Amino acid sequence: MIRFCAAVPSELADLPGASVGVGPVRAAAGTARFLATERPNALVLVGTAGTYGAHPPGTVVVATEVLLDPDVARLGLGYVPLPPAPLRCDAGLVASVRPHVHAEARVLTVSAIANDPTLVTARAHDAEIEHMEAWAVAWACAEAGVPFVAVLGVSNAVGPGAHAQWRANREVAEAAARAAVAAAWTTPVRGVG
Repeated sequence: MIRFCAAVPSELADLPGASVGVGPVRAAAGTARFLATERPNALVLVGTAGTYGAHPPGTVVVATEVLLDPDVARLGLGYVPLPPAPLRCDAGLVASVRPHVHAEARVLTVSAIANDPTLVTARAHDAEIEHMEAWAVAWACAEAGVPFVAVLGVSNAVGPGAHAQWRANREVAEAAARAAVAAAWTTPVRGVG
């Protein structure tokens, strides 16, 4: 059985699954707990995300690979002794949802949303999309041997105006991501068409 998860309940709405928490630490713990109790055959993360410019707001993307941002190491203020590797999303899950999304993307998981133009530019070299939970959920799935994919509605451009743009576009982006997964896996979702 395929189950769904999201950072917060509003992103999940009526999809069968659970909210796992905001940010990489909470999402990893919440996902591990969910996987241990529910034991799904596959897990699909649904949510909103920011774009580094490749995919405009209103786009729905499926992640093909998720990465974890090295944060202070990127700025030359520290180093990561054993940097975590990028994680590939399950090819079968990507193929299932591909007809229902606008694009495929590499997704960078961050611990804090970037509003500094220099940091935004640096992060854009690694990925097209910024999201706070994807790598953590993917990692918990990899540890449990559960296939994973993320389907994200782009709500905002990453940068100084991101929060206001996210607030204005969040509900539409959430609904678009849910509609894509509902179409892919024929899950009835109220209010999505």
